[in-house]
Amino acid sequence: MAARRPSGGKAKAKAKLNADDTPMDPEELKQVFRRIDLDNSGTLEIEELETAARELGIRCSKNSMKKVFKMIDADQSGSIDFDEFSIFFAKVNNPERIKEVLSDASASFLDYRNSVEQDPSFAKHFPMPRSVKSVVKYNKHFNATVEAVRWVADGTALAATGEGKLLVFDVASHMDAPIKQCEVGPSVYCMDAVPGGRGVLLGYGKKSDNLVLWNMAEEQVVQRFEGQSSAVFSCCLSSDFVLSGSKEGLVVLNDIETGTCIRTWQVHEGLVNSLSLAADGHQVVSTSRDGHVTIFDINAGSWPSCQVSDIEDAAAGYTVCHAIWCGHNQILSAGDDYCVKRWDIRNQRDPPLDSYMGHTSCVRSLALSPDGTLFASGAADSSVRLWALSPTDLRKTRMTKTEDGEKVSDLLADLKQRREQVIELVHAGEGDPAEIRELNEEIEHLEKTAQDRGDQELIDAHGYIRAVLGLSGHSLTVGSLAWQDFEGGHRLLSGAQDEAMCCFEFKDDDIMTGLTQMSRQCSPG
Repeated sequence: MAARRPSGGKAKAKAKLNADDTPMDPEELKQVFRRIDLDNSGTLEIEELETAARELGIRCSKNSMKKVFKMIDADQSGSIDFDEFSIFFAKVNNPERIKEVLSDASASFLDYRNSVEQDPSFAKHFPMPRSVKSVVKYNKHFNATVEAVRWVADGTALAATGEGKLLVFDVASHMDAPIKQCEVGPSVYCMDAVPGGRGVLLGYGKKSDNLVLWNMAEEQVVQRFEGQSSAVFSCCLSSDFVLSGSKEGLVVLNDIETGTCIRTWQVHEGLVNSLSLAADGHQVVSTSRDGHVTIFDINAGSWPSCQVSDIEDAAAGYTVCHAIWCGHNQILSAGDDYCVKRWDIRNQRDPPLDSYMGHTSCVRSLALSPDGTLFASGAADSSVRLWALSPTDLRKTRMTKTEDGEKVSDLLADLKQRREQVIELVHAGEGDPAEIRELNEEIEHLEKTAQDRGDQELIDAHGYIRAVLGLSGHSLTVGSLAWQDFEGGHRLLSGAQDEAMCCFEFKDDDIMTGLTQMSRQCSPG
């Protein structure tokens, strides 16, 4: 889901800080303190500091703010005065000071984020992957951010906009005009739908009547869900139930037939950015502005007994925007440290299994391929990138056969045999030298593709996996992605704040070519 546009006050404060990159004037800081200190007590509590941080454009997570607050609140009174507030502001506004409250593993990701913003040689260390353009860009029928995109049938896509429109497109035909559209009311913040599902689940940015099931055929609401009393920022649709996450960190489980609230959990201390249901149908991974990735079991009762795992500071002290399942007991997470990480939820205190680096802004959205070997990521700088979940597994599954299913080794043997025949014909004055050149090129291409050049070549000296493809088509934040395979290739949908939905099409050949090119760039020398 694309982020809400900031208020004017926050935008101005943030612009000021970025404009001269100097500490805020003490008098201006005092004015902020007085404005936040609503009871004129001369002290601020952690909840009031969250408001101050938003106004000052500070992006670190609530979890990091709490840690800094605890460091500064020497007498453990639960509140700080202006002098302590000044120290607090200096710390949370400086990434190097945030590192003081992070683990060594998390701090290393903060170093990456800082290098993106400060190191002129960053592009040399993380070169751009090979780029593929969108085959079709839908932007004539949108007048607001495309909040969510989903596949609802083979080659058929659904998009939801913030202004309250649902549009269905026949993507397979590349037709520009929607085949159906509905007005569903303003302030749509999130949407979910599945092929063959009962309808479209919609979450709204209001305090009541904020979660509904919409029937596209009847063009009306067929179910309303109770339990949420603040804006709904994330939702998840199942065949039997629905899940929703609110601005206040509350996750609600509703029966899809009756709409009644089955259970609620106060999972987070901040806005719930995403919810993803595991293949087992009862484990859920959620992300939040509080900096946590939390896994819980909806069948295991009330909070906190239902909590399975909690990954603290999953985005190095910043907001975690999205998480998805990528295997049994494994998830991918993405956030404002500009990284994607793969975790084993059974070892929540361990560093991530893998780290995927190369984005240069907050990573907002993720989508996994149906076979689980690839994933896509969308970022605030409008970029979309494609990654191998495991370069080793990708080589094993994609490099042993051609697109027609023929073994590469058999094809190479046939080509080399044909080359010998043509060489003999050329020597006899009957063959075509151009055919030898063509055969040499094809043999060289297959050998480079099939040869295990060392999967670690895709990983730099620090163990970071790099993208194999870049997908270009947007100009603003990409907040939603959806993957679908079709005969002969893959399709990826992307929805963004530039009021557009793009469709990218690529084949295994494109992926392996990108993998080979990136291997060359990562190789020493």
